[in-house]
Amino acid sequence: MEPISFSVLMPTYNQCAFIRRAIHSLVQQTYEKWELIIINDGSTDDTEAFIADYLTDKRITYIRNEENTGLGHALNQALGAAKYDYIAYLPSDDFYFSNHLKEIARKFYSDEEAILVFTGMQYETRDSLFHISDTHCLGQRKGYCLQLVQTSHRKTSDRWTERSEWTSEDLFALFWKKLTDKGFFRMTEQVTAFWTQHPWQRHRLVCEKYGGGLNQMRQHYHIMTPIRLRVSKQKIFDEESIYADFRKPCKLCEHPLKIVLVGELAYNPERIYALEEAGHKLYGLWMPRPSLSFCNVGPLPFGHVEDINSDCWREEVRRIQPDIMYGLLNDGAVGWACEVMRTFPDIPFAWHLKEGPQLSIRSGHFPDLIWLYTHASVRIFLNEAVRNWFHLFMPPSAEGVELILDGDLPKREFFKDNFSRKFSEDDGEIHTLVVGRMIGIGEAGLRLLSGEGIHVHLYTENYHSSREKLLNYYLKLFPRHFHLHSHIPPTRWTEEFSKYDAGWMHKVISSNYGNLLQATWDDLNLPARISTYMSAALPVIHGDNTGHTVAMEQLIDRLGIGVSFTTLDDLVKRLKDSNRLIAIRNNVLKHRMEFCFDHHVPRFIGAFRNGIERFRNKH
Repeated sequence: MEPISFSVLMPTYNQCAFIRRAIHSLVQQTYEKWELIIINDGSTDDTEAFIADYLTDKRITYIRNEENTGLGHALNQALGAAKYDYIAYLPSDDFYFSNHLKEIARKFYSDEEAILVFTGMQYETRDSLFHISDTHCLGQRKGYCLQLVQTSHRKTSDRWTERSEWTSEDLFALFWKKLTDKGFFRMTEQVTAFWTQHPWQRHRLVCEKYGGGLNQMRQHYHIMTPIRLRVSKQKIFDEESIYADFRKPCKLCEHPLKIVLVGELAYNPERIYALEEAGHKLYGLWMPRPSLSFCNVGPLPFGHVEDINSDCWREEVRRIQPDIMYGLLNDGAVGWACEVMRTFPDIPFAWHLKEGPQLSIRSGHFPDLIWLYTHASVRIFLNEAVRNWFHLFMPPSAEGVELILDGDLPKREFFKDNFSRKFSEDDGEIHTLVVGRMIGIGEAGLRLLSGEGIHVHLYTENYHSSREKLLNYYLKLFPRHFHLHSHIPPTRWTEEFSKYDAGWMHKVISSNYGNLLQATWDDLNLPARISTYMSAALPVIHGDNTGHTVAMEQLIDRLGIGVSFTTLDDLVKRLKDSNRLIAIRNNVLKHRMEFCFDHHVPRFIGAFRNGIERFRNKH
């Protein structure tokens, strides 16, 4: 048998601090039949200076991309350059133990049916500062896919799925599965590689389950084009199609405002395109390192927001001379908004918080949050209860125009008129909908509802993955009345969700007895799903917390768009009252468009102009 030779592929992006260790671990292999192909995928750090001496080695090929093209494309470049029939992978932040290639070669020699061989790997170390029992695995680490550093395979004509098609943290979906019909996957059962844990690992940036997401990925890799991200088995988020209607050029109005967006856009970020449609110019001064998946930052895949260079943002803001700066939207943006507002005391500032303020108390941002609301020229509150809550903390001297507006409202284009026929019209039973997390409906509730012929349809994404065992248990218990569905993009909200009779809000139990001092996040928040239900003209189901201050219920009751209940028996009666449900649905249709951002743009811009005028008169 011919000796096995490995083409070792090393994708790297801004990891000069690690890369020499990785190369050194290859050079020190006891098995010497290898070549190394380094793909520098648009690094902006000192990678080339760090590896310059290694590049004189004839066994090393170096490929450099001017911009980051993504893991799939980088690996395909390397596969195209590979000279040998066996492919191994060595990400630049990981390393091999000295016997790694030898153990893999031995396995391939002994098993001609093996198409892929994977080793065990170490991923943590024990020391006097870090006590942990889970440090290594003999094969695939539980909860993760096979990692590049532990994997080798025979070279085939197969290629990695590239970012231009779609992307994911799941390497099996991106490539390994393409090999499954060509042979067997075999283990060496030897720990011979080290998978380094740090915040900039690709899976941590790409996947919500590990704390990342589309926006962290976009910002880290400086991706300038729309992304198609496989978030989970139940969800592919396709920015190209979702935002297709929001890329047309917009004309400036007669007196346009120059508005700098400071922070992040949270859910339904496309709403700000309505400000461009109204004739205003937008700039993006995005928060550094968004920490949550829903923190939307630029470059945006819609509209024409001009991003401000983070390396010289102070000079850029001075050059732009904005009319107003608009700080938003969640707790993570509070510190950044505060820094920007303090840097430019001569520019009017609007501050808008979406989440309940309790998050800022827990995070330590609360003093800055109160400072923002106290000194902002325009103060935008989520709802009346939130405004009253903040006024408990703000001094009477605080000035500024005030506005009540939910920060997560979607664009009107997602409020279509393509309503579908309801399931209940065909089977005579009640069909209810849950979008996102199923809060307040457990096994006992499903049993009661099922017995009364009431269906619960759950549309989910990562929630399904994290509770797969429980949800599958419910499917077995209630096969006719509990249903799981994949994620639906906003372009299909109306068509899909209008098939149902009502949609579930969070089932919360308040205990504030009308005293705002005792109000919780649940009492003050407005869940984003309410707008989703409104797009499909659905009455919303919510608990009855009469005697307590619950902002969500105050809004629903004021508009007459909900079915409230104290017990599930009570809810069953209300859902089966067809005349009452029709009356509520008519109210939903009447108020439906109030839940899209476009509806509020005139008063939104009016508040900005008022705030700017007051600021200028004062200064």
